Amino acid sequence: MKLRTSQLDFLQTALGLPLLAHLYARIGLAALGVYITTVVSGSLWAQAPLEPTAAYTQTESLREDAALRAIAFSHDGQTGIAVGDHGVILRSSDGGQSWQIQPSPADCVLADVIWINNKNVVAVGGQYDRITSLSRGVTLWSDDAGVNWRRGADNELPRLGRLARRSQDNAVIATGDWSAIAESREFESHDAGRSWSSTGELEGIPAVQAESKSAVRLAWVEATGAPMVVRDVVERRTDELFAVGDHGVILHSDRASGRWQTIRGEQRHASILVVAKDPSSLAWPLVGSETLESHQRVAIVLQQPETVGHSDTAALQRLHRTRQAASALAAAAVDTIDPDETIEAEAKNWIAIHRPAVVVIDEALDPRTASAFSQTAISMGITRVVRYGFDAVGDSTLHRNAMLPFAGVLAGDIWDDSLQIASPESGAKDTVSLRVMYDASGNPPRGESVTTGLSLSKHQRLAGKLTKANRRQLQVVQARLSESKRVEQMIQSSSTADFFARGLKTLLNQTATHDQLRLAWSIHRRLASYDADEFPNAIAYLEIALAESAERFSDRSFGKWSALRLAAIKNSAEWQTLHASVSRSLALASSTAPAPAQQAAVSPFQVETPHSGVMQASAVSPLRVPEATTIQVGSQRVQQNQTEVDLAWEFHPLVLIASEAARQRGDSEQLELMGQASGNYRRLLASQSPNPWTRLIAPGGTRGDHSDIAPGDARWIAIPTDGRPKLDGIAEEACWTLPPAKPAIRDDVSSLQIAYDDEFVYFFVRCARAAFQHAPATKTANKNRDHDLSHSDRLRISIDTDQDLMTAYQLQVTPSGKTRDSIDGQAGWQPTWYVAVQEAGESLHFELAVLRRDLTELPLQPGQSWFLSAAVVAADTETSLPPIPDPTLWKRITFR
Repeated sequence: MKLRTSQLDFLQTALGLPLLAHLYARIGLAALGVYITTVVSGSLWAQAPLEPTAAYTQTESLREDAALRAIAFSHDGQTGIAVGDHGVILRSSDGGQSWQIQPSPADCVLADVIWINNKNVVAVGGQYDRITSLSRGVTLWSDDAGVNWRRGADNELPRLGRLARRSQDNAVIATGDWSAIAESREFESHDAGRSWSSTGELEGIPAVQAESKSAVRLAWVEATGAPMVVRDVVERRTDELFAVGDHGVILHSDRASGRWQTIRGEQRHASILVVAKDPSSLAWPLVGSETLESHQRVAIVLQQPETVGHSDTAALQRLHRTRQAASALAAAAVDTIDPDETIEAEAKNWIAIHRPAVVVIDEALDPRTASAFSQTAISMGITRVVRYGFDAVGDSTLHRNAMLPFAGVLAGDIWDDSLQIASPESGAKDTVSLRVMYDASGNPPRGESVTTGLSLSKHQRLAGKLTKANRRQLQVVQARLSESKRVEQMIQSSSTADFFARGLKTLLNQTATHDQLRLAWSIHRRLASYDADEFPNAIAYLEIALAESAERFSDRSFGKWSALRLAAIKNSAEWQTLHASVSRSLALASSTAPAPAQQAAVSPFQVETPHSGVMQASAVSPLRVPEATTIQVGSQRVQQNQTEVDLAWEFHPLVLIASEAARQRGDSEQLELMGQASGNYRRLLASQSPNPWTRLIAPGGTRGDHSDIAPGDARWIAIPTDGRPKLDGIAEEACWTLPPAKPAIRDDVSSLQIAYDDEFVYFFVRCARAAFQHAPATKTANKNRDHDLSHSDRLRISIDTDQDLMTAYQLQVTPSGKTRDSIDGQAGWQPTWYVAVQEAGESLHFELAVLRRDLTELPLQPGQSWFLSAAVVAADTETSLPPIPDPTLWKRITFR
């Protein structure tokens, strides 16, 4: 077994001058002040609490059926420990012949376990925060052979997934997500899991383990006879094997016979297999209804993210977040389809692995995938095939306001909670509609479950004894049925910002504590979806909602993110334009004078003989305002609770990057007096540990031909040009003759080039033609811009001029030349820009020119930088950006 070392030094001595010097050298003056304040207050050693599970997640009961992720035996082979979802810990004292659930101090997934000797054993795991997806680690240790367990000093560790031993000094090595605090993915313990430190990835970057292929999973099913996914296998002594997997199953085999027997959970397998496109299109309330309400065993297979055979850190983290959300609903398994295998083979393998009675298929899947699973299910004797969508048309529907009386929860609550973990940028729909595509039973479902009318084995139902919601719980839930209408009424009827602020506070105060964060996030999403052009109070109300969340949830990462987001939209260069636009809208709304007519600007990029297929979008000359006007929301200052310092948040790269952008903007006198970037930001910038954040903020090259940019660098060069391009979608001008930057941002965007002069910034983007499949006819708009492009595949370019990664200009264009411009989705920004599209074989070329003064007031200077992202957005997909941006989707532009 390959063993590793790592890099983080935690505070293990009393506060003193040598330690102060050590801290200053490692984390910088700003963080040092935080440490001093925290140590003096006596709270440095307080255990960092994980976010609580949902009220309807009955952790203790669900441990009976929890998927097991790892198993290990003591050195003498007598005592075994298996760990898994819901913090479950199983212990055997008779060599693995019988197993008992032990009390566990953790509710999150435990991903691995390791023995140090016959008495000391360590387990690790963790979870992700809702909305921000902040990674949190958990370590448990026992010194009595696994009878009693305690939390280790894991306050600032990220989610951990693997354990190993280092032979040189017997240190326990834990590997997990990358930590900005430690600048490492590896951590070590020299005291049997009680405390952890990091000394760097001395043996190289730890490998990210890709998910196993379905063929391998099926081979284990065929060998063991257990219809579930085997998650871990261990050798006991030299003559026995033990395996663990979904549904809490434990298997045993002796090498002599090669036969397997089920020690725990015999014949357990899924009754329902749900096949979905991705976490955002998964029918979460359907899963929750089947598991928590009907107590069915449910397994899930996703087409995205692609994690099989690919060591993609971001994709694997998204899969782990989806598993966390599914586990909260008592789902047994979440796995992904192998993109390198034929879809017919994948369908056959996954159906053979789970042997469900019903296969439920997402209509958002591509037709070939949906057809493969449907036809394979029928040919393999599956009793029923059901298809679901969100259009409220089908044989039956599940509305978000439907009450699940046994679990004591609304379907919409399950939907919102799950998306906040698995896909926080996505919004829940109103309805899940179901349609039976095939039914061999002759008895179509007419009850609450898709299995109604089928004869199922008791082993396809959850074994844990779930408790039914009491009358009081049901009354609370029933009272919330009108919550959505109350929110809408509060927003629409509030005549002033103060009136809205009072109504928001009252509404949240009247909501149960465990429901408040969900409600606050839904209000935030609703306000963010309003267009300030049509609802001028939207921005002011959004700022109030963020301020309330920052104060109310100051101990949660969502509250801290709200404060960061609020500062960004108050001070960023992009949002200053929106504030000015809102001021004009409010002034026009209160004026009796008719609104001025918009005049189309005459394009300075006329093409005398347009090439075939070239289209040019018209533009509108916006009304110029000399100075932006900021709307004053109130004098209340948001103060974060400093009783406990959350270093995982304070050291998060987004926080450091946004704070540095604020310093560069001069948001406060204190930041201006510092005179230079914080020590923590400079530490991130100089980090030698490979991570996408450092690659993004690293200074750009200078040659202008990209020859000094190594493959994988997140940088581009913008070159000055003396000649204005024709804007015809053909790269024949001098500014486009240099080699384009590679590699691409994404598979659908093959390259991008940037040029500029005193008046315009130019972009030339090459995209794969195959990425643009949906281009329905767009209704004629009342204006020649800001079309509804939600049903079309389109190119989206996001431009972050002040590099805070919190706000950005957005330009969208379809192959037909329809356009939309906005700031974080707000269409109040009205820039002057022009675009031409040209087909070139298997590629589409987009050539854009944007008026420089609509991006930045001051002329561009050599050495100046922006952040930029370019992607093809698929039709009918969520367009909101995640609260924490993916740094791999952004590039740094340096102006030569």
